Amino acid sequence: MKDIYNRIRQARRHAKLSQQMLATMVGVHRSAVAQWEKPGGSHPTVENSARIAITTSVNFEWLATGRGRMTYCSDIISGEETPALLLEYSAQSETEVRALAAMRKFDFASLIVIVEMIEGLAHARKIKLNRKTAYSR
Repeated sequence: MKDIYNRIRQARRHAKLSQQMLATMVGVHRSAVAQWEKPGGSHPTVENSARIAITTSVNFEWLATGRGRMTYCSDIISGEETPALLLEYSAQSETEVRALAAMRKFDFASLIVIVEMIEGLAHARKIKLNRKTAYSR
């Protein structure tokens, strides 16, 4: 599917969202979504394209270019095909819910830095917990 307006419409329908619902979740007016889905209409910004992909649980590359798979498939968790949007329902604590809500407010580049920082802290903590000391048995 070569036209972005068709991919946006397909992603929205895949997620069973109306134009108004998608607009609200992305943070734009319904008329913006209508323009994005119209042949010859305007295109969403990269930031809004990322929000559309997250909201509709489709692969960003597919949405932006038409290449690759439409639906998200994790390259981190083998066999994991759970939509990213559903992560809010699987948060295991109020702290995780707050962290996810805060992370969604960052642009993509900042989010990558934050995720890498969290992974680094988690790795360092794991090493510290596994380290034997003179006091450990």
